[in-house]
Amino acid sequence: MGRPTWQHAAIVSAITVICLIGGCASECPNAPVSKLQKTKPPLNVILITISSLRADHVGSLGYARDTTPSFDAFGRENVLFRNAFAASGWMMPAHGSIFTSLYPNVHGGTHINNKLGLEHDTLAEILKAYGYYCIGFCCSPRLDREHGFAQGFDIYDDYSVPLLLQSMTFENEESLDINKQITNELINDAAIRWLRNNTHKPFFMFLHYYDNHWDYLPPPPYDQLFDPNYQGPIDGTKIAREPLYSNPPGDRDIQHIIALYDGEVRKTDNDLGEMLRFLKDKGLCSNSIVIVLADHGEQFYEHGRTSHQGLFEELIHIPLAVSIPAAQAERKTIDCLVSQMDILPTILDYLAIPIPEKCRGKSLKPIIEGEVGTVNEFVFAEYTGGAIPDSYVVRSARYKYYEQAGEAFAFDLLADPTEQRKVFPDGFPELLQPLREKLKRLRPEP
Repeated sequence: MGRPTWQHAAIVSAITVICLIGGCASECPNAPVSKLQKTKPPLNVILITISSLRADHVGSLGYARDTTPSFDAFGRENVLFRNAFAASGWMMPAHGSIFTSLYPNVHGGTHINNKLGLEHDTLAEILKAYGYYCIGFCCSPRLDREHGFAQGFDIYDDYSVPLLLQSMTFENEESLDINKQITNELINDAAIRWLRNNTHKPFFMFLHYYDNHWDYLPPPPYDQLFDPNYQGPIDGTKIAREPLYSNPPGDRDIQHIIALYDGEVRKTDNDLGEMLRFLKDKGLCSNSIVIVLADHGEQFYEHGRTSHQGLFEELIHIPLAVSIPAAQAERKTIDCLVSQMDILPTILDYLAIPIPEKCRGKSLKPIIEGEVGTVNEFVFAEYTGGAIPDSYVVRSARYKYYEQAGEAFAFDLLADPTEQRKVFPDGFPELLQPLREKLKRLRPEP
């Protein structure tokens, strides 16, 4: 089965009122005026996150299939990071670290029963204090206001897409399952309509594309784009239950699962391309920081599981590309280690806004502008979502050190890039000792 598609006119009419209210409203009289406005027009900020997009399924990062032509073109024209890493293996803690530049065990959004701590300053809250109008468009049930992600936003639209889908298919129970729907098109329609009517200068816009997330139900022609001759039983549903409640399918079926996922990646990339073309045509790329990245990756039984539970490379190695007008002349590909926690400091650095001392990420501006070769000797990630034992990782350019369920082990990524052969303490190379010490300081007390 495939996800339903929707007529553009119906979509636009259903979201027009929301977008016009947010876009054409007068400036909030109580909002502080940015100090930057007294000198030169400040840059807008547009942050786009993509669900479940693993780095090794991106063309510009080495994938053989033509899954991401829009992202690849954006990376070629701007700055592409080849070794960017998520702060966690799933959506909530990863976005929490993007929004706060804090480790998940600090910001609190680590489990579906938890939420992003109200005591932490988010990117939206910081930018709002400097005169930015902040608007977000998403439909994920894990990034909603109930989980704390609306902090600082003037409008945080986490509701119109689910309401629209339910109202148009109220007789269909599956309309209530966002994992079985097409949502990126609705996100684009809402965001583009707001941008067309926007009078706020400067603004911060956050967009989240959810459709890469399981279930893998790409619409035609993407459902047969990469595996048109498959005749087996896999239809893209119930992926997250494998192998938690049954045995993994055979290799041929796994290949079809991957093909369906790649179809969703290609469809999402087309949606991204639509947004990037609009930004360029409207002239927003010339006065906006635009950042595109994944929240985390995905698993296809490389380590016995599907979905996104853990900290293996297929889950935390992510694509990241940025466009910054002041750095347009420095188009390049950057290979050093960077983290999602570096996003907030980078944005603030380019806007000449002080970076809060409690931020644990580092500005990437010196790397982008060629002043230094690296800013991170290591990156940190953690998983405490409940599906597997709590896991903590410190990764250097070569080694990856784990602590999980009282066990310590590591992988030599140069010799074992797919993390199949654990190295245990009695065989640890001397270079791993600093990583062990780093992890002791970063992870919470047991």
